[in-house]
Amino acid sequence: MNKVLVILSDNNKGKFISKGFSSAFKDLSYFVYEKKIYDLNVEEIKKISPKIIFIFWTDVTQVDALCNFLQNYNSSDSIFIHCADLLKDIAFDCINKKNHYLFYSDSKSKRNKYIPAIDSKEYKTKFRGFNYDITFSGNPAFRHRELILAKLIYNFGPINIFCRSFDFYKSVEEIQKLKIFDDYFLEIYRNSYRGYVETQKELSKIYASSKINIDMAKDCDKSISYRCLEILASGGFLIAPKSKELITKFEDGIDLETYLSTDELVDKIRFYLSNLNIAQYIAINGKKNTVSNHSFYDRLKKMLKVIYGKNFSNR
Repeated sequence: MNKVLVILSDNNKGKFISKGFSSAFKDLSYFVYEKKIYDLNVEEIKKISPKIIFIFWTDVTQVDALCNFLQNYNSSDSIFIHCADLLKDIAFDCINKKNHYLFYSDSKSKRNKYIPAIDSKEYKTKFRGFNYDITFSGNPAFRHRELILAKLIYNFGPINIFCRSFDFYKSVEEIQKLKIFDDYFLEIYRNSYRGYVETQKELSKIYASSKINIDMAKDCDKSISYRCLEILASGGFLIAPKSKELITKFEDGIDLETYLSTDELVDKIRFYLSNLNIAQYIAINGKKNTVSNHSFYDRLKKMLKVIYGKNFSNR
């Protein structure tokens, strides 16, 4: 049985994705070892002698620890699979070998493509009614997100923002500096904060019980944001920035809804709040598409076929 070392990321997104691929390796009959980046020991890993070392690199704070391991682990027998855009140039500096395979999401790249995947079982939840009208889960402390959220506040009053408290209050400080709101609307914005959600199960319940879930990924043209898959797998209705990548994998107006401008987003929110039956129908379609076509298992099989070619089998 071939052995795999999955290097776990410290942040939530990286952890979810690393764990998802770990499960997919197990489903393909690999023996999987999981190690956090700061627990890596070169001599210990040499004794394990993994055939594949899988890395989903998402956190710049982990650069030194990961590079130190990669530069000191010189096994010619191991295949390195690195996933995601972040720090791809550093990854090549660390592993300048023939047996290094980089998959990342930039659709303009000539290298191997990685389309985000999800473990839909982790986002399985029952619909028990609506608790929220408009929901955004993610870091709001980016200029383009602050401007979009401001427009939503002006048009709909308090919304529902789930994120780390540090990120939310950072966005409050930036909004004050930019004078986006007067005191009245700033207070409404403050009252939109709903706390931080750590687990997939908790997120899934929020997405499923929200009438409308918003994605505001700025670089979505490169790929599909992981947040989109989380919302869709939960059975939540999603409105996301329109991109070629997204509408290639999901049908606009059938699996989800898209927008090209903040004004269009406001108009579509207003429409779907008044037509929840249509939004629910779209959410059901989006969930079916996500569960059927965007699993870590299917994604991993395609990646291994790139590496092994015709020699790859399901073991």
